[in-house]
Amino acid sequence: MQILHWLSWAGYQLDAGVFNHQEASQHVLASAKTESSSNIQPRNYAAFLPSEDAQIAVAETPFPKCGAEELIVKNHVVAVNPVDWKIQDAGHSGRFNLTYPIVLGQDLAGEVVEVGSSLQDEFQAGQRVMAHASGLGNGNAYGAFQLYTVVKVATASLIPDEISFSEAAVLPLSISTAAAGLFMKSTLGLRYPTTESSHARASGNSPTLLLWGGSSSVGGSVIQLASAAGYTVITTASSAHFEYCKELGAAHVLDYHDSDVVSALIALLKGKDVVGAYDAIGSDETVHQCATILHALGGGTIASVGAAPDDLPADVAVTRISSGNIFALEPEIGKAVWVEYVPWALNSGGLVPNPKALVVGKGLENVQKGLDRQKQGVSARKVEVVLA
Repeated sequence: MQILHWLSWAGYQLDAGVFNHQEASQHVLASAKTESSSNIQPRNYAAFLPSEDAQIAVAETPFPKCGAEELIVKNHVVAVNPVDWKIQDAGHSGRFNLTYPIVLGQDLAGEVVEVGSSLQDEFQAGQRVMAHASGLGNGNAYGAFQLYTVVKVATASLIPDEISFSEAAVLPLSISTAAAGLFMKSTLGLRYPTTESSHARASGNSPTLLLWGGSSSVGGSVIQLASAAGYTVITTASSAHFEYCKELGAAHVLDYHDSDVVSALIALLKGKDVVGAYDAIGSDETVHQCATILHALGGGTIASVGAAPDDLPADVAVTRISSGNIFALEPEIGKAVWVEYVPWALNSGGLVPNPKALVVGKGLENVQKGLDRQKQGVSARKVEVVLA
C-alpha cells in the first residue's frame, strides 16, 4: 500500500524534531480499540498537521463513529483551499486558535459507507455524495484529509452519476462560503435561490450584485447562486476568464488589471439597484476598491472572505464571511441551500461544478504537495488529491 510505504521511510521527521509512529498513535489520532472479529471495520489513515510549523504527516487513525444525523464517507477525492496552507503557515501566531494535531480539509466527494440512524429513509450505503467537511469546528474525525470522514448531513448532497467525484469535490466549501456572504442577515441578507427562482433568471431590471473575483472558486459559486436567486451579477476577473464568468451567469465582466476598473464599474452600476458587494478575494486593496464603488453609489455593505479594514467611508460597512455560520447561526440558510437547492440544482444543471480540477497526485502523501501548489496560486482551478 502506497501510504504504508511512505510511512516506512518518512519516520515522521518534521523540521528538526522526530514525530515517530508511536507518538502519532498516542498523541495524534490514538489508535482505535481492536474491533471484534464480527465487526471488522476498514483501516483509516489521515494526513494531519502534527504541530505548528510542521509539514503534513500520514498515520493510521480511528475509523469514525457515525451519529444519528451523520454519514461516513469513503473519500474518493479531496480538494485543497487557501485556508489549509494558511493554517500551516500561521505557525505559532495563534491566529487560528487551534489545538494540534489537526486534520485539515473541507472539500470531499466519495461514497457513503455508513448511514446515521435518523437518515435511513434518505441515504443508503453506496450512494455518491459531496460534502463540506467540518473538522475545524467538530474535531479530526470530520476533517476531509483522510480515507474515511464523518460528515453532518446538513452539509452533504447526493451527486448525480454524470458528475464525477473530481468534478463534485470542487464545490462544497465554495457553496457554503458563497451562501454565507450572500444570504445571512449579518452579511448581505439577499434572498436565496429556490427551485422556482432558478427558472426565472435575472433580467435587466433585477437588483444587481457587485462581485470582486468572479473566476475564483468562491466567486464561481457566488455567480451561480446569486444568478439563480434572481440577481444580476457584475464581476471582475482577468480577461482570460471573461467567458468563464459569463458561462456561469455573470452579466458583465471587467478586467481588474485595468487602471480605471473602479471608475468603469461606478459608471456601469450608476442608476442600478445595487444590493451590495461580495469580495471573493478579500485583500485590503480589493475591499477598498469595492468600498470606493459603493460610496460613489450612495453606500452599502461589503461581504469579504478576508480583510475587514476599519478606514472605509462612513456609508460603507464591511462584514467578514464565515462559511460555517450558515449551519451554526442561521441553519435555515444551510437547509435552504444544501438540502433543498443544491441536490436539485446538480441534477437539473442549474449548478455546474467549477472551477476545473487540478489534480496534483494520488494518495494522502500528496496532501502536502496540494497545499504547496495552492499556495503558489491558481487561476480558475481547484487543487485536488485523488484517494480512491
